[in-house]
Amino acid sequence: MAVPGSDPDLPVIESKLEEYTLSLQGKIRSFHTDPLHSAAYLANLAHFLQKPQQRRGHSGPILSPHGLNQSVPAVNEYKPFIYEYALSAQHGPRLTAYDKAEQYKTTILNADDNEHNELVFLTGRPSAEWLCAVGARYEIDHRFFHQHLNFLPWGQKDWFTVPTLPSRAQNVIRLCVPSILFMSESRYVGLNGLKEARRDSERRLRGSFRDIQQSTVTEAGRSIVRRLSIHNGDILALEQEISICFVDRKDHWTVLVWTDSGQDADFSFVPAPNTDHFAEVAGRLEFCPVFFEKDLLANAPIYSSPCKHGNYGARTKQPLSSLPGKYGYTLNWAQAASNPLSAVQEVFTFHAAAELQYLNMLEKLINEQISESESAQEDADIGYILHFDYAKSILIRHHAHFQDILEKLEIEVTRWNQSRPGNQAVSQELLGTIKTDLLYLSTRLLSAISLCEAGRSTVMSNVSIQESKRSSREAVLVTGLTKATIRLTFIFLPLSFLTSVFGMNFRQLGQGTLSIWLWVSIALPLLAVCIVMVEQGSYLRDLAGSWARKIGNRISRSNWSS
Repeated sequence: MAVPGSDPDLPVIESKLEEYTLSLQGKIRSFHTDPLHSAAYLANLAHFLQKPQQRRGHSGPILSPHGLNQSVPAVNEYKPFIYEYALSAQHGPRLTAYDKAEQYKTTILNADDNEHNELVFLTGRPSAEWLCAVGARYEIDHRFFHQHLNFLPWGQKDWFTVPTLPSRAQNVIRLCVPSILFMSESRYVGLNGLKEARRDSERRLRGSFRDIQQSTVTEAGRSIVRRLSIHNGDILALEQEISICFVDRKDHWTVLVWTDSGQDADFSFVPAPNTDHFAEVAGRLEFCPVFFEKDLLANAPIYSSPCKHGNYGARTKQPLSSLPGKYGYTLNWAQAASNPLSAVQEVFTFHAAAELQYLNMLEKLINEQISESESAQEDADIGYILHFDYAKSILIRHHAHFQDILEKLEIEVTRWNQSRPGNQAVSQELLGTIKTDLLYLSTRLLSAISLCEAGRSTVMSNVSIQESKRSSREAVLVTGLTKATIRLTFIFLPLSFLTSVFGMNFRQLGQGTLSIWLWVSIALPLLAVCIVMVEQGSYLRDLAGSWARKIGNRISRSNWSS
């Protein structure tokens, strides 16, 4: 038999690649004759898979989708896209990393000869060449690629096909993994600055999505960012996804794990906002590690990965990007070699640990904002409500994600057990462990959502109190103005009345026989009476009421005596 990859095998390999691509085209063309059962929503994926091989021989810098110049990778730079673990209960895992699609294509012909179960990691941004090779080797349902790349603007219309029904999920479980980014220095950014930064970040994210779909950046293996959350001037958070797919290979199986995180030498993949408060932020970022060690007191030997890595600093190294090449420190490899759920247990552990640290960070920020809002009762700021609403929307989305995982995990593990009946006991035990962590995090998320609602209520209460105090001060001011108006009215009203009565017929004015002193002698006592009534009105009312009661009592006693 010829050695795979030699010249006689190249036509066969290319034929398999073409067959895999055209098989999707055949399903899409059926839209014209059978629109009810068409796969027309995969048309743009088929177009992507048919695109030419990625361009080579770049000259000069590549402009990233968010306006930063990224360096062109060196020709000999080692940046794997696929990490393949051959699982053996006797000899442990054997890792093979592939950084060139041409090299990986040679494995297509001997895929059926592999006598081991496999765990395969795909990392970062795809290319048509890589996806066709992986799909042709394992005969993967095209919907797995479509589900993982659901964020891409595949066309002018959105067919709204993702997420799909659990019964049509094709053995796919998707995990959302947050990564915390710290700024190198502490600084304050106001509400308007944060809103501007969030808008600019969303714009840059959309640009990066179009860039992937249009293949204007040709570097496969770069990280994909699906969301960027900006919580304050010190902390950002990336959201990426992991898609897990179980592939049954007759007597053996393969688990595909596609992570959004690739191998990046800098932070150019982060869609950091280019605003006044966040300009040049990429040079001052640092990833928060994810801690999920199993047992520090155990003396078991630590699995050493034979895979070499690029020379990246610890500051720029994303925890998720380290997982494929340094996988399995907490696994029982003998058990993982025969059970697919055991093989990906560390993926779920990493996901839960990353979510826990992100949740702890959010709770700390929420508690700090609640404390600040409570201490600012005399100067309540409605802007705190926007902070609580922003955090609450993130928490609600993550809680819904956990509910989706819990539902799909039960379904997929049942399917895996049906294909491998001998692993049911181990799978149920592992499933229980994974579900315990997920349920704990789900409960914590609900508590954090309640905390946001409590903080929002506190701010609203403080604002209401401030509004009440402000209304009270305004009422006092209005009362003072009203009294002043009444005083002026009681001064000028009697004077105007007397003037009208006498008709200005005074001798001194040359229009009558009356003396003006008569007007004065009447006006002054009347004015004094009016002033007394205004200033002592309540006293006079009380005095009149007291006299009325006394008179009423005397009349009552007189009537009783008679």
